[in-house]
Amino acid sequence: MLLQARLLFLFALASFLFFGCSANKLSLIGSERVVERSGDKPSWVKKIPKEDDEYFFFRGFKTGALSLEDGLTDARSNAIRQVLEMIQAQGLVDYKKARVERGLAESREDIGSVTEDGLKILSKTVASGVKELESYTEKVERVTPEGLRYYFNVYTLVRYPKKEFEKAVALAAQEKKAKLRGANNQQAEEVIKELDKGLPTY
Repeated sequence: MLLQARLLFLFALASFLFFGCSANKLSLIGSERVVERSGDKPSWVKKIPKEDDEYFFFRGFKTGALSLEDGLTDARSNAIRQVLEMIQAQGLVDYKKARVERGLAESREDIGSVTEDGLKILSKTVASGVKELESYTEKVERVTPEGLRYYFNVYTLVRYPKKEFEKAVALAAQEKKAKLRGANNQQAEEVIKELDKGLPTY
């Protein structure tokens, strides 16, 4: 009787340990932890600095990069994309305002064309004006069914001069005017007249 009780206890203990460890192992799949940092996490990772009299500030980022080099490249590209979108948005505002001033209708296709044109034009010039100020990186360990894998989270803080922003907006408008002239129609000429008003020259 005593022997049976001991055997039952040992069986129960072994079952507990086996299923307990298995459950714990399963719960770890997909879990992550930061194993390396480039330093203390700077405040700009969560809150981008406000613009000052001379510069706009942007935070580029890439999470889950397979290598640190790829992460740094993608984070910078992300920041440049944000600069492009800000400039393009301002150019689109000016373009739409010009159409409204002339009482001209605009289609979804028209807006899409302006957006794509703006990004293509600006991408050639904006990158040179973007200056990287600081980067912060994390090496992350992730548990996968195949074992441990390592990835990188990368954040970069850049600035872009307001003077360059004004030049870029002007360049986008000038290029758009050239495309409108190519259309050779009355509506295009009407929009060009409005775009010419107050457009800075460099």
